Amino acid sequence: MVKKIIISRFNNIAAIVQNNKIQEIIIINNSYQVNDIYIGIVQKIFSSINAAFIKLGKSGKSGFIHISDIKRLKKHRHANHITDILSINQVIVVQVIKEPTLHKGPRLTANINLSSRYLVLMPFCNNISVSHKIHDKNDRIYLESLAILLKPANMGILIRASAQGISANIILEDLVNLKKQWSFIEKIAVSSNFPSLIYKEEDLITKIMKDFYEENTKKIIIDSNKGFKRISYYLDKWKCITPITNIKLQLYKRSESILEQFNIKSSILEALKTRVQLSFGGHIIIDNNEALTVIDVNSGSFNQSDNSKETILRTNLYAAIEIAYQLRIRNINGVIIIDFIDMESQKDQLQLLEYFNKLLKLDNAKPQIVQLSELGLVELTRRRRGQSLQEIFNGKNHAYLNLESNYKLEDKYNRLNNKQQNNFLIHRKIKFLFFQKKFNQNILLKNKIFLMKNNYKYNNYMCIDKSNNINFIHPQKNYIIPRRLYSNVIKII
Repeated sequence: MVKKIIISRFNNIAAIVQNNKIQEIIIINNSYQVNDIYIGIVQKIFSSINAAFIKLGKSGKSGFIHISDIKRLKKHRHANHITDILSINQVIVVQVIKEPTLHKGPRLTANINLSSRYLVLMPFCNNISVSHKIHDKNDRIYLESLAILLKPANMGILIRASAQGISANIILEDLVNLKKQWSFIEKIAVSSNFPSLIYKEEDLITKIMKDFYEENTKKIIIDSNKGFKRISYYLDKWKCITPITNIKLQLYKRSESILEQFNIKSSILEALKTRVQLSFGGHIIIDNNEALTVIDVNSGSFNQSDNSKETILRTNLYAAIEIAYQLRIRNINGVIIIDFIDMESQKDQLQLLEYFNKLLKLDNAKPQIVQLSELGLVELTRRRRGQSLQEIFNGKNHAYLNLESNYKLEDKYNRLNNKQQNNFLIHRKIKFLFFQKKFNQNILLKNKIFLMKNNYKYNNYMCIDKSNNINFIHPQKNYIIPRRLYSNVIKII
Protein backbone atom coordinates (compact mmCIF):
# COMPACT_ATOMS: atom_id res chain seq x y z
CA MET A 1 0.00 0.00 0.00
CA VAL A 2 1.16 3.54 -0.78
CA LYS A 3 2.24 5.25 2.41
CA LYS A 4 2.38 8.98 3.20
CA ILE A 5 3.63 10.65 6.38
CA ILE A 6 2.31 14.03 7.57
CA ILE A 7 4.40 15.73 10.29
CA SER A 8 3.44 18.81 12.32
CA ARG A 9 6.74 19.67 13.98
CA PHE A 10 5.26 22.62 15.90
CA ASN A 11 2.48 20.47 17.42
CA ASN A 12 4.60 17.31 17.86
CA ILE A 13 1.98 15.28 15.98
CA ALA A 14 2.45 13.01 12.97
CA ALA A 15 0.02 10.89 10.99
CA ILE A 16 0.54 7.81 8.85
CA VAL A 17 -1.72 7.91 5.78
CA GLN A 18 -2.39 4.91 3.55
CA ASN A 19 -4.77 5.01 0.60
CA ASN A 20 -5.83 8.54 1.61
CA LYS A 21 -6.98 7.40 5.06
CA ILE A 22 -5.24 8.16 8.36
CA GLN A 23 -4.15 4.84 9.84
CA GLU A 24 -2.08 5.89 12.84
CA ILE A 25 -1.39 9.03 14.87
CA ILE A 26 1.94 9.57 16.64
CA ILE A 27 2.17 12.14 19.43
CA ILE A 28 5.26 13.09 21.42
CA ASN A 29 4.78 14.60 24.89
CA ASN A 30 7.22 15.76 27.54
CA SER A 31 6.32 13.19 30.18
CA TYR A 32 7.75 9.70 30.60
CA GLN A 33 8.38 8.09 27.23
CA VAL A 34 9.45 4.61 26.23
CA ASN A 35 13.27 4.22 26.17
CA ASP A 36 13.91 7.19 28.49
CA ILE A 37 16.72 6.37 30.95
CA TYR A 38 16.76 7.58 34.58
CA ILE A 39 18.98 7.34 37.60
CA GLY A 40 16.40 6.38 40.22
CA ILE A 41 16.23 5.64 43.92
CA VAL A 42 14.44 2.61 45.34
CA GLN A 43 11.50 4.10 47.24
CA LYS A 44 9.41 1.08 48.32
CA ILE A 45 9.83 -2.67 48.11
CA PHE A 46 6.89 -5.08 48.02
CA SER A 47 8.37 -8.47 48.83
CA SER A 48 5.02 -10.23 48.46
CA ILE A 49 4.95 -9.57 44.70
CA ASN A 50 8.72 -9.29 44.17
CA ALA A 51 8.46 -5.72 42.92
CA ALA A 52 9.56 -2.22 43.86
CA PHE A 53 8.74 1.42 43.22
CA ILE A 54 11.55 3.61 41.91
CA LYS A 55 11.60 7.37 42.45
CA LEU A 56 12.54 9.00 39.13
CA GLY A 57 12.52 12.70 40.01
CA LYS A 58 11.66 15.32 42.58
CA SER A 59 8.07 15.25 41.36
CA GLY A 60 5.92 13.00 39.22
CA LYS A 61 4.89 9.39 39.47
CA SER A 62 7.23 6.68 40.71
CA GLY A 63 8.04 3.84 38.35
CA PHE A 64 7.25 0.16 38.87
CA ILE A 65 9.85 -2.58 38.38
CA HIS A 66 9.50 -6.35 38.78
CA ILE A 67 12.22 -8.82 39.70
CA SER A 68 12.06 -10.26 36.17
CA ASP A 69 13.36 -6.90 34.87
CA ILE A 70 16.40 -6.70 37.16
CA LYS A 71 18.10 -10.02 36.50
CA ARG A 72 21.40 -8.34 35.65
CA LEU A 73 21.64 -7.00 39.22
CA LYS A 74 21.58 -10.45 40.80
CA LYS A 75 24.57 -10.91 43.10
CA HIS A 76 24.43 -14.70 42.77
CA ARG A 77 22.47 -17.22 40.71
CA HIS A 78 20.16 -18.28 43.52
CA ALA A 79 18.91 -14.75 44.36
CA ASN A 80 15.23 -15.26 43.62
CA HIS A 81 13.79 -12.66 46.00
CA ILE A 82 13.77 -8.94 45.34
CA THR A 83 15.13 -8.13 48.80
CA ASP A 84 18.29 -10.03 47.85
CA ILE A 85 18.82 -7.60 44.97
CA LEU A 86 17.38 -4.22 45.96
CA SER A 87 17.29 -2.22 49.18
CA ILE A 88 15.62 1.03 50.20
CA ASN A 89 17.42 4.20 48.94
CA GLN A 90 19.56 2.15 46.57
CA VAL A 91 20.57 3.97 43.37
CA ILE A 92 19.64 2.16 40.17
CA VAL A 93 19.75 2.95 36.43
CA VAL A 94 16.43 2.12 34.80
CA GLN A 95 14.69 2.53 31.46
CA VAL A 96 11.01 3.12 30.69
CA ILE A 97 9.40 0.23 28.81
CA LYS A 98 5.74 1.22 29.28
CA GLU A 99 4.40 4.74 29.54
CA PRO A 100 2.24 5.67 32.55
CA THR A 101 -1.54 5.47 32.56
CA LEU A 102 -3.95 7.86 34.24
CA HIS A 103 -3.38 6.35 37.69
CA LYS A 104 -0.25 4.22 37.31
CA GLY A 105 3.38 5.16 36.92
CA PRO A 106 5.69 3.96 34.13
CA ARG A 107 6.88 0.35 33.92
CA LEU A 108 10.67 0.11 34.23
CA THR A 109 13.48 -2.29 33.47
CA ALA A 110 17.16 -2.45 34.41
CA ASN A 111 17.98 -4.20 31.14
CA ILE A 112 18.99 -1.08 29.22
CA ASN A 113 18.91 -1.07 25.41
CA LEU A 114 19.65 1.57 22.79
CA SER A 115 18.02 1.25 19.38
CA SER A 116 18.86 2.69 15.97
CA ARG A 117 17.51 1.99 12.51
CA TYR A 118 19.35 -1.29 12.04
CA LEU A 119 20.56 -2.41 15.47
CA VAL A 120 19.66 -2.60 19.14
CA LEU A 121 22.61 -2.40 21.54
CA MET A 122 22.16 -4.09 24.93
CA PRO A 123 25.00 -2.93 27.26
CA PHE A 124 24.09 -5.31 30.12
CA CYS A 125 23.47 -8.38 28.01
CA ASN A 126 25.81 -10.76 26.19
CA ASN A 127 23.44 -12.27 23.63
CA ILE A 128 23.12 -12.06 19.85
CA SER A 129 19.65 -12.06 18.27
CA VAL A 130 18.17 -11.60 14.80
CA SER A 131 14.66 -10.23 14.27
CA HIS A 132 11.99 -12.86 13.72
CA LYS A 133 10.65 -10.72 10.87
CA ILE A 134 13.62 -11.83 8.76
CA HIS A 135 12.41 -15.12 7.31
CA ASP A 136 15.04 -15.81 4.68
CA LYS A 137 17.38 -18.48 6.06
CA ASN A 138 20.47 -17.23 4.19
CA ASP A 139 19.94 -13.66 5.39
CA ARG A 140 19.55 -14.82 8.98
CA ILE A 141 22.79 -16.82 8.83
CA TYR A 142 24.65 -13.87 7.26
CA LEU A 143 23.40 -11.30 9.78
CA GLU A 144 24.03 -13.58 12.75
CA SER A 145 27.60 -14.20 11.56
CA LEU A 146 28.12 -10.48 11.07
CA ALA A 147 26.79 -9.78 14.58
CA ILE A 148 29.28 -12.28 16.03
CA LEU A 149 32.14 -10.38 14.38
CA LEU A 150 30.87 -6.92 15.38
CA LYS A 151 29.59 -7.60 18.90
CA PRO A 152 31.40 -5.49 21.54
CA ALA A 153 32.81 -7.29 24.57
CA ASN A 154 30.25 -7.85 27.36
CA MET A 155 27.45 -6.32 25.29
CA GLY A 156 24.59 -7.78 23.30
CA ILE A 157 23.27 -6.99 19.81
CA LEU A 158 19.87 -7.44 18.19
CA ILE A 159 19.67 -7.16 14.39
CA ARG A 160 16.48 -5.39 13.32
CA ALA A 161 14.43 -6.38 10.29
CA SER A 162 15.43 -3.17 8.48
CA ALA A 163 19.04 -4.44 8.35
CA GLN A 164 18.11 -7.05 5.75
CA GLY A 165 19.97 -6.30 2.53
CA ILE A 166 22.13 -3.56 4.09
CA SER A 167 25.90 -3.54 3.63
CA ALA A 168 28.19 -4.41 6.53
CA ASN A 169 29.80 -0.95 6.51
CA ILE A 170 26.46 0.75 7.16
CA ILE A 171 25.65 -1.64 10.01
CA LEU A 172 29.11 -1.09 11.47
CA GLU A 173 28.62 2.69 11.35
CA ASP A 174 25.31 2.24 13.16
CA LEU A 175 27.02 0.20 15.88
CA VAL A 176 29.79 2.78 16.33
CA ASN A 177 27.19 5.52 16.85
CA LEU A 178 25.35 3.43 19.44
CA LYS A 179 28.57 2.74 21.35
CA LYS A 180 29.35 6.48 21.41
CA GLN A 181 25.84 7.15 22.64
CA TRP A 182 26.21 4.64 25.47
CA SER A 183 29.59 6.09 26.43
CA PHE A 184 27.99 9.53 26.67
CA ILE A 185 25.16 8.15 28.85
CA GLU A 186 27.69 6.55 31.21
CA LYS A 187 29.49 9.88 31.66
CA ILE A 188 26.22 11.69 32.31
CA ALA A 189 25.20 9.05 34.86
CA VAL A 190 28.43 9.49 36.83
CA SER A 191 28.21 13.28 36.95
CA SER A 192 24.43 13.71 37.48
CA ASN A 193 22.50 14.11 40.69
CA PHE A 194 19.86 11.51 41.42
CA PRO A 195 17.06 10.88 40.94
CA SER A 196 17.13 12.48 37.48
CA LEU A 197 16.67 11.92 33.77
CA ILE A 198 19.94 11.12 31.98
CA TYR A 199 18.73 10.17 28.50
CA LYS A 200 15.65 11.33 26.64
CA GLU A 201 14.23 9.34 23.78
CA GLU A 202 14.51 10.98 20.35
CA ASP A 203 12.20 13.72 19.14
CA LEU A 204 9.32 13.23 16.72
CA ILE A 205 11.32 13.44 13.48
CA THR A 206 13.96 10.93 14.56
CA LYS A 207 11.27 8.56 15.84
CA ILE A 208 9.34 8.77 12.59
CA MET A 209 12.40 8.15 10.43
CA LYS A 210 13.63 5.30 12.61
CA ASP A 211 10.39 3.42 13.30
CA PHE A 212 7.80 4.43 10.68
CA TYR A 213 9.71 5.21 7.50
CA GLU A 214 9.60 2.22 5.14
CA GLU A 215 10.34 1.43 1.53
CA ASN A 216 6.71 1.92 0.53
CA THR A 217 6.72 5.50 1.86
CA LYS A 218 6.21 7.72 -1.18
CA LYS A 219 5.69 11.15 0.32
CA ILE A 220 6.63 13.07 3.49
CA ILE A 221 5.09 16.48 4.25
CA ILE A 222 6.37 18.63 7.13
CA ASP A 223 5.61 22.18 8.31
CA SER A 224 9.07 23.07 9.67
CA ASN A 225 12.06 24.25 7.65
CA LYS A 226 14.52 22.81 10.17
CA GLY A 227 12.62 19.54 10.22
CA PHE A 228 12.67 19.51 6.41
CA LYS A 229 16.47 19.74 6.45
CA ARG A 230 16.77 16.95 9.02
CA ILE A 231 14.59 14.61 6.98
CA SER A 232 16.63 15.48 3.89
CA TYR A 233 19.73 14.48 5.83
CA TYR A 234 18.29 11.07 6.67
CA LEU A 235 17.13 10.49 3.10
CA ASP A 236 20.53 11.44 1.69
CA LYS A 237 22.22 9.20 4.22
CA TRP A 238 20.17 6.16 3.16
CA LYS A 239 19.98 6.96 -0.56
CA CYS A 240 22.54 4.34 -1.55
CA ILE A 241 21.08 1.56 0.56
CA THR A 242 17.30 1.84 0.21
CA PRO A 243 15.12 2.39 -2.87
CA ILE A 244 13.87 5.90 -2.08
CA THR A 245 14.40 7.50 -5.48
CA ASN A 246 10.64 7.92 -5.94
CA ILE A 247 9.98 9.50 -2.55
CA LYS A 248 8.82 13.11 -2.51
CA LEU A 249 9.69 15.43 0.38
CA GLN A 250 7.51 18.52 0.67
CA LEU A 251 7.69 21.61 2.91
CA TYR A 252 4.23 22.80 3.92
CA LYS A 253 4.08 26.61 3.64
CA ARG A 254 0.39 27.51 3.85
CA SER A 255 -0.95 29.70 6.65
CA GLU A 256 -3.59 27.14 7.60
CA SER A 257 -2.45 24.54 10.12
CA ILE A 258 -1.19 21.34 8.50
CA LEU A 259 -3.42 19.38 10.88
CA GLU A 260 -6.47 21.18 9.52
CA GLN A 261 -5.40 20.81 5.90
CA PHE A 262 -5.03 17.03 6.08
CA ASN A 263 -7.96 16.44 8.48
CA ILE A 264 -5.70 15.18 11.27
CA LYS A 265 -7.34 17.38 13.89
CA SER A 266 -10.83 16.21 12.96
CA SER A 267 -9.65 12.59 12.97
CA ILE A 268 -8.33 12.99 16.52
CA LEU A 269 -11.56 14.58 17.70
CA GLU A 270 -13.58 11.78 16.09
CA ALA A 271 -11.32 9.18 17.72
CA LEU A 272 -12.08 10.67 21.13
CA LYS A 273 -15.83 10.08 20.74
CA THR A 274 -17.49 7.09 22.36
CA ARG A 275 -19.87 6.27 19.50
CA VAL A 276 -18.65 5.32 16.02
CA GLN A 277 -21.11 5.02 13.16
CA LEU A 278 -20.60 2.14 10.73
CA SER A 279 -20.59 2.86 7.00
CA PHE A 280 -23.53 0.60 6.12
CA GLY A 281 -25.68 1.11 9.21
CA GLY A 282 -25.24 0.10 12.80
CA HIS A 283 -22.72 1.53 15.26
CA ILE A 284 -20.18 0.57 17.90
CA ILE A 285 -19.72 1.96 21.40
CA ILE A 286 -16.17 2.14 22.78
CA ASP A 287 -15.89 2.43 26.55
CA ASN A 288 -12.34 3.02 27.82
CA ASN A 289 -11.52 2.02 31.38
CA GLU A 290 -8.22 1.74 33.20
CA ALA A 291 -8.35 -2.05 33.52
CA LEU A 292 -9.85 -2.87 30.10
CA THR A 293 -11.69 -1.51 27.08
CA VAL A 294 -15.21 -2.69 26.24
CA ILE A 295 -16.58 -2.45 22.66
CA ASP A 296 -20.26 -3.08 22.02
CA VAL A 297 -21.65 -3.70 18.52
CA ASN A 298 -25.22 -2.60 17.77
CA SER A 299 -27.16 -3.23 14.56
CA GLY A 300 -29.06 0.05 14.73
CA SER A 301 -30.99 0.65 11.52
CA PHE A 302 -28.98 -1.85 9.47
CA ASN A 303 -31.62 -3.97 7.72
CA GLN A 304 -30.57 -4.66 4.13
CA SER A 305 -31.55 -8.33 4.07
CA ASP A 306 -34.68 -10.21 4.94
CA ASN A 307 -32.54 -12.96 6.43
CA SER A 308 -31.81 -11.97 10.02
CA LYS A 309 -28.80 -14.33 10.23
CA GLU A 310 -27.22 -12.77 7.15
CA THR A 311 -27.94 -9.29 8.50
CA ILE A 312 -26.24 -10.07 11.82
CA LEU A 313 -23.21 -11.61 10.12
CA ARG A 314 -22.77 -8.63 7.76
CA THR A 315 -23.11 -6.16 10.60
CA ASN A 316 -20.47 -8.02 12.63
CA LEU A 317 -18.11 -8.16 9.62
CA TYR A 318 -18.44 -4.42 9.03
CA ALA A 319 -17.96 -3.85 12.75
CA ALA A 320 -14.79 -5.99 12.72
CA ILE A 321 -13.29 -3.75 10.01
CA GLU A 322 -14.05 -0.61 11.99
CA ILE A 323 -12.87 -2.06 15.32
CA ALA A 324 -9.50 -3.08 13.84
CA TYR A 325 -9.12 0.48 12.52
CA GLN A 326 -10.15 2.11 15.80
CA LEU A 327 -7.65 0.00 17.76
CA ARG A 328 -4.82 1.45 15.64
CA ILE A 329 -5.86 5.08 15.41
CA ARG A 330 -6.85 5.32 19.10
CA ASN A 331 -3.86 3.20 20.17
CA ILE A 332 -6.08 1.17 22.49
CA ASN A 333 -3.99 -1.31 24.44
CA GLY A 334 -4.25 -3.90 27.19
CA VAL A 335 -7.28 -6.18 27.60
CA ILE A 336 -10.12 -5.60 25.11
CA ILE A 337 -13.59 -7.19 25.31
CA ILE A 338 -15.78 -7.06 22.18
CA ASP A 339 -19.48 -7.85 22.35
CA PHE A 340 -20.49 -8.68 18.79
CA ILE A 341 -24.14 -9.28 17.95
CA ASP A 342 -25.03 -12.82 19.06
CA MET A 343 -24.75 -15.49 16.36
CA GLU A 344 -26.16 -18.97 16.91
CA SER A 345 -24.37 -20.58 13.98
CA GLN A 346 -20.86 -21.80 14.79
CA LYS A 347 -20.03 -21.52 11.08
CA ASP A 348 -20.80 -17.78 11.20
CA GLN A 349 -18.77 -17.42 14.40
CA LEU A 350 -15.79 -19.12 12.77
CA GLN A 351 -16.09 -16.95 9.67
CA LEU A 352 -16.16 -13.79 11.80
CA LEU A 353 -13.16 -14.80 13.93
CA GLU A 354 -11.13 -15.80 10.87
CA TYR A 355 -11.89 -12.50 9.11
CA PHE A 356 -11.21 -10.45 12.26
CA ASN A 357 -7.90 -12.25 12.81
CA LYS A 358 -6.77 -11.37 9.28
CA LEU A 359 -7.52 -7.70 9.94
CA LEU A 360 -5.54 -7.75 13.19
CA LYS A 361 -2.48 -9.16 11.37
CA LEU A 362 -2.04 -5.72 9.77
CA ASP A 363 -1.56 -4.11 13.20
CA ASN A 364 2.09 -3.64 14.26
CA ALA A 365 1.07 -3.81 17.94
CA LYS A 366 0.34 -7.54 17.46
CA PRO A 367 -3.17 -7.99 18.92
CA GLN A 368 -3.90 -11.55 19.99
CA ILE A 369 -7.38 -13.08 20.16
CA VAL A 370 -7.55 -15.07 23.38
CA GLN A 371 -10.94 -16.75 23.08
CA LEU A 372 -14.60 -16.52 22.25
CA SER A 373 -16.31 -16.92 25.60
CA GLU A 374 -19.52 -18.82 26.31
CA LEU A 375 -21.34 -15.50 26.46
CA GLY A 376 -20.26 -14.68 22.91
CA LEU A 377 -17.60 -12.14 23.95
CA VAL A 378 -14.36 -11.92 21.97
CA GLU A 379 -11.40 -11.40 24.30
CA LEU A 380 -8.11 -10.07 22.96
CA THR A 381 -4.98 -8.28 24.11
CA ARG A 382 -2.99 -5.55 22.35
CA ARG A 383 0.58 -4.66 23.18
CA ARG A 384 1.05 -1.25 24.75
CA ARG A 385 2.84 1.19 22.42
CA GLY A 386 2.76 4.46 24.31
CA GLN A 387 -0.27 6.23 25.70
CA SER A 388 -3.62 6.03 23.98
CA LEU A 389 -5.29 9.14 22.58
CA GLN A 390 -7.77 9.02 25.46
CA GLU A 391 -4.94 9.12 28.02
CA ILE A 392 -3.08 11.92 26.24
CA PHE A 393 -6.04 14.24 25.87
CA ASN A 394 -7.92 13.30 29.03
CA GLY A 395 -8.74 16.30 31.22
CA LYS A 396 -7.28 18.84 28.81
CA ASN A 397 -10.60 19.77 27.17
CA HIS A 398 -8.77 19.28 23.89
CA ALA A 399 -6.98 22.62 24.30
CA TYR A 400 -4.02 20.95 22.61
CA LEU A 401 -6.06 20.92 19.41
CA ASN A 402 -7.02 24.60 19.45
CA LEU A 403 -4.39 25.24 16.84
CA GLU A 404 -3.44 28.59 15.43
CA SER A 405 -2.17 29.35 11.97
CA ASN A 406 1.06 27.78 10.84
CA TYR A 407 2.94 31.11 10.79
CA LYS A 408 1.92 31.95 14.37
CA LEU A 409 3.01 28.52 15.55
CA GLU A 410 6.37 28.89 13.84
CA ASP A 411 6.89 32.32 15.41
CA LYS A 412 6.05 30.96 18.88
CA TYR A 413 8.33 27.98 18.31
CA ASN A 414 11.27 30.21 17.33
CA ARG A 415 10.74 32.57 20.28
CA LEU A 416 10.60 29.60 22.67
CA ASN A 417 13.86 28.26 21.25
CA ASN A 418 15.54 31.67 21.66
CA LYS A 419 14.34 31.91 25.26
CA GLN A 420 15.67 28.44 26.05
CA GLN A 421 19.04 29.36 24.53
CA ASN A 422 19.19 32.52 26.64
CA ASN A 423 18.28 30.53 29.74
CA PHE A 424 21.04 28.06 28.98
CA LEU A 425 23.55 30.90 28.51
CA ILE A 426 22.77 32.40 31.90
CA HIS A 427 22.60 29.05 33.71
CA ARG A 428 25.94 28.02 32.31
CA LYS A 429 27.89 31.25 32.60
CA ILE A 430 26.51 33.15 35.57
CA LYS A 431 28.54 31.32 38.19
CA PHE A 432 31.77 31.58 36.21
CA LEU A 433 31.30 35.30 35.49
CA PHE A 434 29.91 36.61 38.74
CA PHE A 435 30.84 34.35 41.63
CA GLN A 436 34.01 36.20 42.70
CA LYS A 437 32.90 39.68 41.60
CA LYS A 438 32.29 42.34 44.25
CA PHE A 439 30.89 45.88 44.31
CA ASN A 440 33.55 48.56 44.59
CA GLN A 441 31.01 51.08 45.92
CA ASN A 442 27.79 50.96 47.87
CA ILE A 443 24.72 51.72 45.80
CA LEU A 444 21.74 53.15 47.63
CA LEU A 445 18.36 52.04 46.33
CA LYS A 446 16.34 54.79 47.98
CA ASN A 447 15.91 57.01 44.90
CA LYS A 448 16.39 54.48 42.15
CA ILE A 449 13.96 53.99 39.29
CA PHE A 450 13.82 50.72 37.36
CA LEU A 451 13.65 51.33 33.62
CA MET A 452 11.67 48.89 31.46
CA LYS A 453 13.45 48.90 28.12
CA ASN A 454 12.28 46.07 25.93
CA ASN A 455 15.01 46.50 23.37
CA TYR A 456 17.86 47.07 25.82
CA LYS A 457 21.02 45.29 24.75
CA TYR A 458 21.36 43.42 28.05
CA ASN A 459 17.94 41.84 27.72
CA ASN A 460 19.40 39.12 25.52
CA TYR A 461 21.67 38.02 28.32
CA MET A 462 19.67 38.75 31.46
CA CYS A 463 16.96 36.15 31.94
CA ILE A 464 14.73 36.63 34.97
CA ASP A 465 12.83 33.47 35.90
CA LYS A 466 11.64 31.67 39.03
CA SER A 467 14.63 29.38 39.40
CA ASN A 468 17.41 31.84 38.46
CA ASN A 469 16.11 35.31 39.24
CA ILE A 470 18.21 38.44 39.72
CA ASN A 471 17.20 40.12 42.97
CA PHE A 472 17.99 43.85 42.77
CA ILE A 473 16.49 44.63 46.17
CA HIS A 474 18.72 42.16 48.04
CA PRO A 475 21.87 41.73 45.93
CA GLN A 476 23.46 39.55 48.60
CA LYS A 477 21.00 36.81 47.64
CA ASN A 478 22.49 36.54 44.17
CA TYR A 479 25.82 35.78 42.69
CA ILE A 480 27.56 39.18 42.93
CA ILE A 481 26.89 41.17 39.74
CA PRO A 482 29.47 43.61 38.32
CA ARG A 483 28.66 47.18 39.29
CA ARG A 484 28.97 48.41 35.72
CA LEU A 485 26.21 46.08 34.54
CA TYR A 486 24.13 46.83 37.64
CA SER A 487 24.38 50.59 37.23
CA ASN A 488 23.43 50.38 33.56
CA VAL A 489 20.24 48.54 34.36
CA ILE A 490 19.27 50.93 37.23
CA LYS A 491 19.23 54.65 36.64
CA ILE A 492 20.50 56.79 39.53
CA ILE A 493 18.63 60.09 40.12
